[in-house]
Amino acid sequence: MAFYKSYGAAGEVTGSCHFLQIGKTKILIDCGMFQGDEEEFNKEPFDFNPKEIDYLIVTHAHLDHIGRIPLLVKEGFTGKIISTRATFSITQLMLKNSAGILETKKEPLYTTKDVDPALHLFGTFLEPNKSLELTKNIKISFKNAGHILGAVSVRIKFFDEGITKTVVFSGDIGQSKRIITSPVKYWKKANYVFIESTYGHSIHQNLNVSIKEFKKEILETIKKGGTVVIPSFALERTQEILFLLKQLSQKGKLQDIPVYLDSPLAINVTKTFKNYPKLFNNKVTKMIKANEDPFDFVELIQTYTKESSQKIESHKGAKIIIAGSGMCQGGRVSYHLIKYLQDKKNLVLFVGFQVHSTTGSQILNAKHEAHILGMKIPVQAKISSVSGFSAHADQHELLEWLNHIKDVNCVYLVHGDIPQLKVLKEKVKTKLQDKVHIVKMHEQIHL
Repeated sequence: MAFYKSYGAAGEVTGSCHFLQIGKTKILIDCGMFQGDEEEFNKEPFDFNPKEIDYLIVTHAHLDHIGRIPLLVKEGFTGKIISTRATFSITQLMLKNSAGILETKKEPLYTTKDVDPALHLFGTFLEPNKSLELTKNIKISFKNAGHILGAVSVRIKFFDEGITKTVVFSGDIGQSKRIITSPVKYWKKANYVFIESTYGHSIHQNLNVSIKEFKKEILETIKKGGTVVIPSFALERTQEILFLLKQLSQKGKLQDIPVYLDSPLAINVTKTFKNYPKLFNNKVTKMIKANEDPFDFVELIQTYTKESSQKIESHKGAKIIIAGSGMCQGGRVSYHLIKYLQDKKNLVLFVGFQVHSTTGSQILNAKHEAHILGMKIPVQAKISSVSGFSAHADQHELLEWLNHIKDVNCVYLVHGDIPQLKVLKEKVKTKLQDKVHIVKMHEQIHL
């Protein structure tokens, strides 16, 4: 007998944690951290025994998919962790950074000393288009998910109740066209499909339009001597921004305009990206083959230390600052926002989704003031958002991904807020009639 149970990302977009039992073998797909309004769920104990889990399959290195792995190990998990090599490399950086942030809280979920034991359980690597036999009756395969570097969707093929069955977990699916990442690949067959629904009722702005908007907003601001502050996620989004700014630099548009990458994590992630040249799209791969760094240019200044970060303010002319966190929930961007939000010639440019209740969401919707680090900051700067850079597929692309899969008995919708889930369900029903279901937290499903 085989069954599935959700322990996260059911009716919400964070905390991905999916449990699959096939006979006596127990598998987790991701073990992520809850964020935003669901953050309190992180403190609740696991509703399963971590000691009994045989395998943890990691789809990619975003914290909402890996953030509770150290806690899982701390609670007794000793099984194998399976991922791509790129995901493991990035996970090392993300978890150590996460632990450092958690240590500043009164009751940290885990600390830096808990990270190394978790990382030691990695080492079973599987790359896209390859397969791995877990047991005599269970085989897993990966395909590129097009979400971030190293991200995959997972197919689990198993023999149960006298027949062969297949279940696919999408992980997070990327847009069909990305700035630097290689494109998504599709599965041909599966009986059961668990698919993310982050943008289940949304259609993204065209990527080329977004890129033009991004460049236009920046050039207009620096032309009038203003400062551009870009709150950016260290993983993938920062590297995309650097790639686009490099294009402006090569055209002479940033001459004498310093571009500060003010995020130690983003600097380290960028270095790690360069170790995996085959995982980029054709344009980036060609640059690397020609010994050209796709993420570096003359005007770029990497401010690794706090001292170098503090010196950014001493440059009084036009400048660009890329700093974390992407949702303004901490990190160096907070100090830049306090300073530069108060001048109308400046620009705060959001390049990623802002979860409700985060500081980034508050600033994006602010009319007169924002609350940052306990202070009320007048909002005089221009606030803009570029929506088309999302690493997630929109509704059309989710349906396209599903349409490639044949022999589907049922589609299960996860990793989405309720409005997104309901709209996507109706769209899927037009193809599969009633063979679509919105997964609820702790719901057990027989496969």
